[in-house]
Amino acid sequence: MDFNDSFNEEGRKPRFISKHNPLVPHSWQIFALVDDRNDYEPVGDYTLLDTGEAFDITEKKIINLVALMNGKKRLVDFTNLTTARVLYNIILDTSDSEQQKIVFRTYDGQGVSKENAILTINKGVFDDSEKSG
Repeated sequence: MDFNDSFNEEGRKPRFISKHNPLVPHSWQIFALVDDRNDYEPVGDYTLLDTGEAFDITEKKIINLVALMNGKKRLVDFTNLTTARVLYNIILDTSDSEQQKIVFRTYDGQGVSKENAILTINKGVFDDSEKSG
């Protein structure tokens, strides 16, 4: 990739963004770009279950989650804020469900891991053949 490709990529709207949900405390909405409208529509949400987690940590987790969803490899390092590891479980769903759920857990090295947050995302969001627009 040359400089011009990198520069042009930075100028494009990302496929996914997040915004704090003003109606639900400790929740962020995930939006996907709809190409034909050049606008975003909600496709999921991230809800913090461990409300004792510092806002800085939660914010950086969401930034990294959206970066990964956008195919980025460079993530925000927040190891100076916590020593806990982030684990996840994909919840097996029924075929009639329209959403996929992923439960994030934190593990601090002692005892068992603790539920931290849940990501709910519409099915088909990552399947280009079902992508709206």
